[in-house]
Amino acid sequence: MNNKIYLTGDTHGDFHRFSSNQFVDGKNLTKNDYVIILGDFGGFWNYSLSEEEEYWLKWLNDKKWTTLFIDGNHENFDIINNFKTKEMFGGNIGVFNDEYSIYHLRRGEVYQINGKSFFVMGGAESIDKNYRTENISWWREELPSYDDYKKGIVNLEKINNKVNYILTHSYLIDEINFANFYKLEKEKSLQDFYKYLKENVEYEKWYFGHFHYDMIIDNKTNMLYNDIIRIV
Repeated sequence: MNNKIYLTGDTHGDFHRFSSNQFVDGKNLTKNDYVIILGDFGGFWNYSLSEEEEYWLKWLNDKKWTTLFIDGNHENFDIINNFKTKEMFGGNIGVFNDEYSIYHLRRGEVYQINGKSFFVMGGAESIDKNYRTENISWWREELPSYDDYKKGIVNLEKINNKVNYILTHSYLIDEINFANFYKLEKEKSLQDFYKYLKENVEYEKWYFGHFHYDMIIDNKTNMLYNDIIRIV
């Protein structure tokens, strides 16, 4: 039986969509199958995990599949950037707990998962950061760094700029219907990097979250939120 890969959008620490009555396919998966969350995972928010966070992380870990997530903008980066590094899928991942099958897919990495290649670049600029508190509910690390972009370019060049899938949290705002609302000056470098990807990388599909809608942008591009779709 072929192993499976599913994608979904932002969870913000709420994993109800993975309950057996909503995600029916999940009943028949194994730990060799993967569900990838496209940023704003939100499972690690408090420096000392609350009882609720511990409950939901264990609940998610007890599911039959392995959960992978890229980072969004609403994450506690002091926590996830200090995960232990482990080599997996041909790249480096972040590991919260060796006993948990929940892993962070890091920025600029290329992964080989169940026979498919994935380029990952998390992060975005928060439109609500003026209402948040730095290092408590908002972190400057929400946007990728120069080193993240450089690593991504180098890793893509190693495979001749060709992947099956690109996974990001945000996307090119000029190509979606939210352009005026999401035009944020500090995200310009990330938007420029997306343009670089589009112009220089050969890919089959590009998936992203962030905007809290499920929408097909074009025949190669999907915005995801609550939907859980199988791609492999």
